[in-house]
Amino acid sequence: GWMLSGLAMQPIRQSYQQLKQFTADASHELRSPLASIQTAVQVALADSQLDADTRQRWQMVERLCLRLGRLVDDLLFLARHDSGMVPFQPRCCALDALLLQVVEELQGLANQKQIRLQLDIAAPESGTEPSPAQVDPFGFWGDEDQLARLFTNLIENALLHTPPQGEVQVRLEQRLRSGSPELVVRVQDTGPGIPPQALPHVFDRFYRADPARSGDPGRLSGSGLGLAIVKSIAQQHQGQVQVESELGQGSSFEVILPQRQLEICTPERV
Repeated sequence: GWMLSGLAMQPIRQSYQQLKQFTADASHELRSPLASIQTAVQVALADSQLDADTRQRWQMVERLCLRLGRLVDDLLFLARHDSGMVPFQPRCCALDALLLQVVEELQGLANQKQIRLQLDIAAPESGTEPSPAQVDPFGFWGDEDQLARLFTNLIENALLHTPPQGEVQVRLEQRLRSGSPELVVRVQDTGPGIPPQALPHVFDRFYRADPARSGDPGRLSGSGLGLAIVKSIAQQHQGQVQVESELGQGSSFEVILPQRQLEICTPERV
């Protein structure tokens, strides 16, 4: 019975692999024409003789190209991740320094939307039993590029759904669970919150909750892949992502990354 079931599943597995390969190939091939379109748009916008109406139309094309480019990049990442083609290159990195860089890079977007973006790095709790992690409490063995993408997506998502004059707080802390250290990154916004029926689906691919959740009605919504990428990267690092939200009170996303004893490191700091 098991053998017959395996034979029956082979065509389905083959079709699934072909579909993932097609998604990866199509996403890769779309990059070149998109880059050409973006270049043409930038050249057109550089013309000082453009009238206001034409310039506005070109700017709209530029925004749509950037959005489509981001969607293609996300699709390519997920397709390669599913196929095991994304290189996982862990190294000893300082998670606090990495978060500081990400917050600094997104500060311009926060200022543009008139949102207060701040990072809080909690001091290690006193009175805990000595452990190797206390050498550098925020040292973590992981893929720095993927972790940067994880936190960028998470904070961008919070900024997207926070109205002007709102606040996004990013907090990093180390805590012990059953005697084992873990790093917790919490991103909390003051947006309108997520409906209870949508919470189980926020990490699904292409899922988007009620458009009214966006704090800026005039802004284009996201691709629906950002949080799916967050979950995939967290799982690759043996971690997890949790979300809590209440309508009218904002949302809180928490990334939990275990500091396993064999992976504890002391990163070089400049």
